[in-house]
Amino acid sequence: MAAADGTPVGKPLGHTDWVTAVAVGALPDGTPVIVGCGGDGTVRVWRLADGTPVVPPLELREPVRDVAVHGNIIVTAAGANIAIHQLTFQRPMALAAAFQEHRQLGETTG
Repeated sequence: MAAADGTPVGKPLGHTDWVTAVAVGALPDGTPVIVGCGGDGTVRVWRLADGTPVVPPLELREPVRDVAVHGNIIVTAAGANIAIHQLTFQRPMALAAAFQEHRQLGETTG
């Protein structure tokens, strides 16, 4: 969240390498989240309100160039692949979660 004058609020959220894209969405329970991806090959999900990680980082084999989010579905673009990742949560939804399903939509060989 940012102050009324646009000054960043809270600690920076980030990756261990450059950030390539961010998306804002909401979990199925309505919790607003920030989803970021980057050159470190990870996708990370934080609560918008306080920057708390929602799930452990999703680790892909190569830098992630783009990300989109819809509820508990995250779509990534890494290398020549577009993939769907589904977040699954144990009760309660907060923090006790993992990326459960990973389906490749398309894969090309070079």
